Amino acid sequence: MSVKEMTRVSLLATLLFIIYSCGSMVMYVELFNFTVLLYSVTLPKKHAFLTVLLFCLLLLLVYGIQLWTLMYALVFPSYTLIYHLFGKRLKSEYFLAVLGFVLAFLCGTLIDLPFMMMSGMTSKALWIRLLLGFQVSLGNGLSTFLATLFLYPPLSKVIKKMS
Repeated sequence: MSVKEMTRVSLLATLLFIIYSCGSMVMYVELFNFTVLLYSVTLPKKHAFLTVLLFCLLLLLVYGIQLWTLMYALVFPSYTLIYHLFGKRLKSEYFLAVLGFVLAFLCGTLIDLPFMMMSGMTSKALWIRLLLGFQVSLGNGLSTFLATLFLYPPLSKVIKKMS
């Protein structure tokens, strides 16, 4: 990997961290999942994966090694591979928007999964927690869906020019 490519990956990971930090201040609306989708489909697989992995490392360095930061390091590199696999095969923004909605909707539940498993909740309490979490997940899914429909085409052109 050349110095130019490493610099590009570092800058994109830093931008991803800024988007994550800004999005964490506004509940229900965040563009972090959309940005992961954008990077995964637009950039080469190696660059997208390293960008998200570097973001996860930044998250671990800033917030420490915790269960939720480790889940980020597990979930989002996996999302990168899923987006890359499906996004490269089917070039439809509508399909990407639906895929982005589904993965963004599942994101919060996947990150909370270890907490739910270790808490020893009853099945009724687990269902209540899942239903309450879906209101946040629905907002994240919808923002990713709409951002993919409206922001993906122009931003992907900008990233392709940059590459």
